[in-house]
Amino acid sequence: MKFGKFLLITTITLASLLVGCYPYARYIEPNLLMVNREKLVSSRLEAPFKIVFFGDTHLGEFNDNGQLEQIVAKINAENADLVVFTGDLIGSSGDFTVNPDTIAQSLAEIHATYGKVAVIGNHEYALLDQYNYSDLMNAAGFEVLINDWLDISELNLRVLGLDDVYRGNPDLNLTDAARDGAYNILLTHEPDIVDDMNSDAVQLVLAGHTHGGQISLPYLTEKILPANGKKYVKGLYAIGSQGQTNLFVTKGTGMTKLPFRFLNVPEIVSIEVSP
Repeated sequence: MKFGKFLLITTITLASLLVGCYPYARYIEPNLLMVNREKLVSSRLEAPFKIVFFGDTHLGEFNDNGQLEQIVAKINAENADLVVFTGDLIGSSGDFTVNPDTIAQSLAEIHATYGKVAVIGNHEYALLDQYNYSDLMNAAGFEVLINDWLDISELNLRVLGLDDVYRGNPDLNLTDAARDGAYNILLTHEPDIVDDMNSDAVQLVLAGHTHGGQISLPYLTEKILPANGKKYVKGLYAIGSQGQTNLFVTKGTGMTKLPFRFLNVPEIVSIEVSP
């Protein structure tokens, strides 16, 4: 009798938790937005700088311009020296419901002292016949790097941007363009590709793609992680031959395939690098 009562209480408790988790994962957590702040150091710098990056907005699929306005406001509150977007701007659902011009106008409101930079994700290639990602980002003041790099001399900084791994043609030797004595940042949509590159040549890698798993549940998350995002899932990693290179994988802000987030609150990332 006591066991039967225990089993009944346990069943009711678990059922209540499951019922409660649905509205949280569907309506509450996806609409939260946090700023994840990190501090790094490097002897290559003479003065500190702040880089703010975000990715995987997937606008138009399960996320609207209201969330984008919130993202813009939080980024601007950080007073960034450099703003980075790591790809997957618009969701690749069959119903293309967003206006690229409106998105560009919102992104144009993002301010950064030394500029805004972006790379291309797999969803950009999936929507090539529906809008031009580079044109949109250029209109918003972002420079799109596809197997290319740029210098920000005021910060002694070189930023390298890799093409998408899935549908593009990533240059695995791009890190050869890292500049001696500079602080080199590699931008890539998919994080796991760094294991096929010379990550020792750069000091920081920024990536997205994984959504941090989007839904964090034992056994399930590892099954739904995307290819090229199964090893480095979220947060800060030490990589390279001696762990001297920092890799940060953002959880992103949007959702794909399923309109749920659980224990993966949407984020933008603010990283301050000091001498």
